[in-house]
Amino acid sequence: MIKTRSLRRQLLVMTFIVLLFISSLALWGAHIYANRTTKISYDRLLYGAALQMAENITLVNGKVIIDLPISAFETLSLSSSDRAFYSIMNTQYQVLTGYKDLPDIPFPQLIRESQQNQPIKPLYYESNYRGERVRFIILSKRLLEADKSKTVFVIVGQTMEARAKAAKEFNQIALQFVSVFFIITMLLLLFVIWQVLRPLQSIKQAITERSSLDLSALDIHVPSEIAPLVGSINYFMAQLDNTLQRLERFTAESAHQIRTPLAGLISQAQNALDEKDAALRKQQLENILESSQLLTQTVNQLLNRATLTHRFQSHPFSFLSLDELIKDTCRELVVWALEKHVEIAYVGDAKTNILGDEFALKQMLHNIIENAVKYSPEYGTVEVELMTQSTASNQALSNQATLQIRDQGVGVCDEDKLHIFEYFYRSADNVAAGSGIGLSIAKEVAEHHKATFHLKDNQPTGLIVEIVFLCVEESKQ
Repeated sequence: MIKTRSLRRQLLVMTFIVLLFISSLALWGAHIYANRTTKISYDRLLYGAALQMAENITLVNGKVIIDLPISAFETLSLSSSDRAFYSIMNTQYQVLTGYKDLPDIPFPQLIRESQQNQPIKPLYYESNYRGERVRFIILSKRLLEADKSKTVFVIVGQTMEARAKAAKEFNQIALQFVSVFFIITMLLLLFVIWQVLRPLQSIKQAITERSSLDLSALDIHVPSEIAPLVGSINYFMAQLDNTLQRLERFTAESAHQIRTPLAGLISQAQNALDEKDAALRKQQLENILESSQLLTQTVNQLLNRATLTHRFQSHPFSFLSLDELIKDTCRELVVWALEKHVEIAYVGDAKTNILGDEFALKQMLHNIIENAVKYSPEYGTVEVELMTQSTASNQALSNQATLQIRDQGVGVCDEDKLHIFEYFYRSADNVAAGSGIGLSIAKEVAEHHKATFHLKDNQPTGLIVEIVFLCVEESKQ
């Protein structure tokens, strides 16, 4: 059973995670911005109130006169839920007016900056006061009168309830906006994902609705990114259609080729049973044996071809020594050839390597050499020679190996050379027994290995079967 995962679900999950991450970042940024904005806004209120107080402090006859303006308190009262505190102190840190118990006043820093005879910049700090968190500001003002001068510090504080409430409201608005954005974006992306996956659904529907016998190419409009998938499906169906057509033709031809010798066997066996003449019966039995051997050869060839067809689609090539493979095949056939009074001679000492299927190549060599032996005259010789050469192709050096199998038989006329690779083809003047399959299988194996197959005339008589292979180095396998 094929394990599958929904592409739509994966896209939705990934989209949800991305949107959730973006929304979290947005909320985090909104939270930081809200706190910063409210802090700046309320700090400006504090600064405005402290500045108004400082502007109404004067020095008269060496005495500090403080006239706190109502507008300063009105500024602080803009935040109705907060309480305000203030204190005005001299450089001896004596409280001239206001709250006398304000906490955590940074006196060391005030002393250090006052000693530098520079105006103290507005200083903000937070502290707990009377059970609440309070934000304070300190401003310094230098009072001048004739040859006299004094410095006072204005400290103003305000509770932080209003600013916390404002920041919370801002965060709530941001949360609502992000939530609406998240929902709308998810809905839009759901629609987009549905639209994007529609071509895949159309491909599925187009394949599902067609007949199991319809292997024609799919003709549907799809996006350019999905077009290679449709092309691969069409290529696969074309290959499958071609394979089925070849299988259908081969099955029909094979059935005919098997029925014919079977019918002959039955007829000859029946005649042998009815024959009274012992010599004639012996001849009929020899004919039955010969027909049985031919039928066995034909069935074996058909089984080999079926095996090779399967291997062509399922077995990858491996690195092998072509010269050793040829020698092994010759050794396997040499005794059989000698029984037919034919010698197999392996000539040459070339060594080369190729990528290929050892089983298929052995079948090819068996068929060609057996065919050469069968058509050789008595006491003839079948020469097997492997040669190598280098040829320049596309500005790159590629090694080629040429295998020649030469017999001394009657040869093949030019007209028969055009049809000799067709299944079950036999020349009208061919008296030798055979199935007509061997060379067809050999040519298929050669083409599967991207090798070229040639037939040439031998001198003075006979046939040369030439196969040209592309060699490889072991490091390139």
